[in-house]
Amino acid sequence: MKIMDFINNTDLMSKSEIDKATLLCYYDYKENDHIVFSMVEILTIFSNAGFHSPNSSRLRNKLISNKIMKPAGKQKHLLEFILVKLQQLDAEYCCLWDDCEIILSDSELFDEKKFCGKRSYLTSLIQQINSTYKHHCYDASAVLMRRLFEISLILTYQKLGIDEEIKNPDGTYKLLEGIVTNALNNKKLNLSRIKKRYDDIRKVGNFSAHRIEYIASKKDIDDIKIDYRTALEELFIKAEL
Repeated sequence: MKIMDFINNTDLMSKSEIDKATLLCYYDYKENDHIVFSMVEILTIFSNAGFHSPNSSRLRNKLISNKIMKPAGKQKHLLEFILVKLQQLDAEYCCLWDDCEIILSDSELFDEKKFCGKRSYLTSLIQQINSTYKHHCYDASAVLMRRLFEISLILTYQKLGIDEEIKNPDGTYKLLEGIVTNALNNKKLNLSRIKKRYDDIRKVGNFSAHRIEYIASKKDIDDIKIDYRTALEELFIKAEL
């Protein structure tokens, strides 16, 4: 969506300074998958949209005090959207994008406050996992969990600058089995003992995706969910998500 279309569709010209900042950052999130912003970036977004730059300190304080954004972990100079606010914005404005669909979920399997809001595609996967689990679609949950696990491992390798170790000669990434085999013996990852459950996590998703007569049950998901959540949290930390 073009910025002028967004400005017109949201009547942004008439909004207060704090609402302009919120919506402009939301637009940047939708278009560029940004969820963490420096104040310099926010002022640049204002300028690029044709608005005068507000006072940086005043705006930062308003974004925090109005529970729109919060300091981004240890990086106190950066701000990130508060998940609840992002969900509210999605509910109201996501329809402006033709390809946007709202996924109804509420931390049924994984805590969305902890894991969502890092990158939009990860948030979508986690919400789909929660939604399919809620609606008893356990094969769908297992396959999506396998995909999220694979992506989290790859992002961790990328962050550590060692993803060449899990690539094929043609530059594509190895299958999950190959990535897990490398991870179990890779000292650079410095994984905890939870890695011993990696193969169990992989197999549940594999069975749902590839075994003709296999149908996943709630118990299959519940048997691995605590270890899966622990493994996912470790990978998110290592990938600095």
